[in-house]
Amino acid sequence: MGDNLKIIVVDDSVSYRNIISKIIAGIKDVEFVGTAADGKIALAKIEQFKPDLVISDIMMPVMNGIELLEIINKRYQDMDVIIVSGIGSDQSHLTVRALELGALDFITKPPCSEASVQENYDQIKNMLMPVISLAKTRKYTREIRKLSSVATEQEPIQNKIVDTVKPVKQLGKKISKIDVIAVGVSTGGPKALIEIIPQLKNIELPILAVQHMPPLFTQTLAERLNKLSMIQVVEAQQGEIIQNGVMYFAPGGVHMIIKKKATQVEIDLIDTVPVNSCKPSVDVLFNSIANVYGGNVLTVILTGMGNDGAKGVTTIRKKGGYSLIQDEKTSVVWGMPGSVFNLNQADEVLPLHQIAGRIMEIVKD
Repeated sequence: MGDNLKIIVVDDSVSYRNIISKIIAGIKDVEFVGTAADGKIALAKIEQFKPDLVISDIMMPVMNGIELLEIINKRYQDMDVIIVSGIGSDQSHLTVRALELGALDFITKPPCSEASVQENYDQIKNMLMPVISLAKTRKYTREIRKLSSVATEQEPIQNKIVDTVKPVKQLGKKISKIDVIAVGVSTGGPKALIEIIPQLKNIELPILAVQHMPPLFTQTLAERLNKLSMIQVVEAQQGEIIQNGVMYFAPGGVHMIIKKKATQVEIDLIDTVPVNSCKPSVDVLFNSIANVYGGNVLTVILTGMGNDGAKGVTTIRKKGGYSLIQDEKTSVVWGMPGSVFNLNQADEVLPLHQIAGRIMEIVKD
């Protein structure tokens, strides 16, 4: 344990291979082990160097990033992939597909023509550093779990390393009438949502959701989920009256709040400062939900970096709301759900595969 995080960079652009390689070379506890111009070349280097992390462009000749990711998923269980995506409709659909397949995260690639190489360097570095840090944490966690597995077989019980969090349910908490479901999610979210949302049926309540993503990508994710699901899934529009049986995603780049308008509830999109370094922010949405619905709210916090949503869940629970969070083992990163847990604001901690069923049980009660 304690070895450097080994990284390979895959991109058909020499400029971007150089930029990303230079960034990696300056990070502590990270080892840059090679580059490749397409997925086919990358596979040979992956087999040779066994990296922990592959940073891959999507649009490449010979073998693209999606095809590379699918092969990595089959052959290398403990290898993470970060997708580097251009900004555009075609690339946003491919990026969402990559996240659905299990890519750790993605960063957007600024066009070379719009900025100097140095400006591109700074922009990419600011996006890349947090996800490389996450990959380092995941490598460490995998090593801990491997040691735990060995300890289970070989060591006395007092020396075992075990997961600190198990699925739990707080006893005696009465669930109030639920009028709305509120969802917050970030890193690892598209894959989690694609497991949960298509399973939901006979949901006669609105679902209001924040997935941390840039503009365009939230629309693409909503369209993808809408095709897969029995409920309607849309990206929210300014002034829209929320309807039962519809899931509304906050658009990337703005905050979504709700307001009471006569007997109806209306969506308001506001372009104010980021909250918890996020825009849209889960806390901003959840606080507005508490103002409109009081405690008649089921909150669901899924995988994600940071602590966005923890304060909002606390506010809703103080009014009588009920809280589900995803457990640590099935989360890509347990930042957001873990923050709720650490504040003792989780009524139930569940693995991903149990969440859809539990949502349906709660809203039927």
